[in-house]
Amino acid sequence: MTNSERTENALTRRPMPLWLHLWARVNRWGERLLGTFWLFRYFSSPFPGVLAHHFGPNLFQDHGNAFRQATVDRGEPTSNYFRTSGISACAEANGGVCSFRLNGEIAIYQNTNVPLVRDNVLAPSTNPVTEIFGDFVGTLPNDHPLRPGKRAAVESSLGNLNFVAKLEPAVRKHAVDYLKSVARKEMPLDDFALFLVAHVDSFVPGILDLTQTPLTSYLASTEYGRVTRDFIDVASEAIGKVNPAAMSDFETIIPFVRTLLTDNFDALEAAPDSNLIRRHFALWERSLTIPEIENLDPAKLKELGAIIVATYETTALSILWLLVFLETSPDIKASVVTEARSGGNEEKLSFINKAVLEALRLGGSNPTALWRRTTTPFVLQHQGRSVTVPPGTMMWLDRQQANSDPSIFPNPNLFDPANIDAILKSNRENLNSVLARDRYEINSFSMTNSQGNPRKCPGRIFSTQIQSILLSELYSRYEVSTQGIDLHLKHYKTMPRPAQPGTIVIEPLAE
Repeated sequence: MTNSERTENALTRRPMPLWLHLWARVNRWGERLLGTFWLFRYFSSPFPGVLAHHFGPNLFQDHGNAFRQATVDRGEPTSNYFRTSGISACAEANGGVCSFRLNGEIAIYQNTNVPLVRDNVLAPSTNPVTEIFGDFVGTLPNDHPLRPGKRAAVESSLGNLNFVAKLEPAVRKHAVDYLKSVARKEMPLDDFALFLVAHVDSFVPGILDLTQTPLTSYLASTEYGRVTRDFIDVASEAIGKVNPAAMSDFETIIPFVRTLLTDNFDALEAAPDSNLIRRHFALWERSLTIPEIENLDPAKLKELGAIIVATYETTALSILWLLVFLETSPDIKASVVTEARSGGNEEKLSFINKAVLEALRLGGSNPTALWRRTTTPFVLQHQGRSVTVPPGTMMWLDRQQANSDPSIFPNPNLFDPANIDAILKSNRENLNSVLARDRYEINSFSMTNSQGNPRKCPGRIFSTQIQSILLSELYSRYEVSTQGIDLHLKHYKTMPRPAQPGTIVIEPLAE
């Protein structure tokens, strides 16, 4: 037995003192029965002896009001609040986990990517807003009978490495077409990334097949531009009621999807069976016809809208971060350019692949911190002790800080593909293995890490592969120049965006 195994076994066997067990029970009983009148709640931890507890601004006030002021009133990223309030430091000093209270509710904060809980004791991340997303797969509990089919409708294509590999020639062709159309034109870098991905996703056969009226037309429209460009942010404003016009803006997803289906009906009718829209009609046991499109109820249109927008919006945001990091890192950009112009390499995980993964680690397309609520009690193991966590507890993951764990990444706060080298287990690793469900080092495709990650994004292979191909086409054919980039996080945004994405101009290389 190794020393580490002896240490782990000794920790596992260490019992909690009986008085702590009894006090924890009394404290939970008092909170349940007396609520805010249970005075000891202001002086005690909900999980004494197991988890460190961070009190609010003072002993008689939890984090609720300060959290709202920071994240809603001032629009700060959630991870910033955890850092400035001291919650993050409290967790760092206690194995990466601590508890706090938010508006009277018990919350557990984590800033490591180690999974603490099984997914079946957590409510879906979008559970409170099913009326906004319809029966989107993310709103369904794990044991819902429709969930496997809905997940397979996406994952069997976008999560299939062999299927995605066969799309490469088409991805390259349509990337070339778009890049030619914007050459020598200065444009906002976020628009460049968004329209590039939307163009390719529209025309690559077997994905969306929107070849009659591509997504770029709707992105540029005054009628649908807001919801198609800022889908998640508009939804968040509607949920949080921070913008009275947000719900009205979000409801335009219904006519948008109906119009998109009608405008592209001939192309969809001729599309292969792998097409995501056709697959959803099959799941609903409906024929893809004009009368059926006209009769689709709002819930199904919202569900389909969430699928369509998620296909391009998350990839576009990820490649935006990739470009701003590269354009502010001259040495790494030079290595990408060299590989792109030499035709790539034979490695299973190229330098460009590693740059894509590294940008996902630092930027990505998930909020900086996310939470899900427990639905049933579960036993939390931490540093050799255990405690029963009650239902209704908020489980917070600080994704931004967990993805910068210095015990995993040698240069955690820098954009450096060497950070990806540090998590590779062999020279046979590829995108598929690094992004497997049971890999937790980088959280950019999960809401919170749960054991086995059954909710990890079903389209993650397609998203990362298409980013690698687009980067290769861009830097192999063009000189890229940018200006005005500010890597700080933009305020008042649910999804992490650069404070200033800057502008881009691409100049064709001499023949």
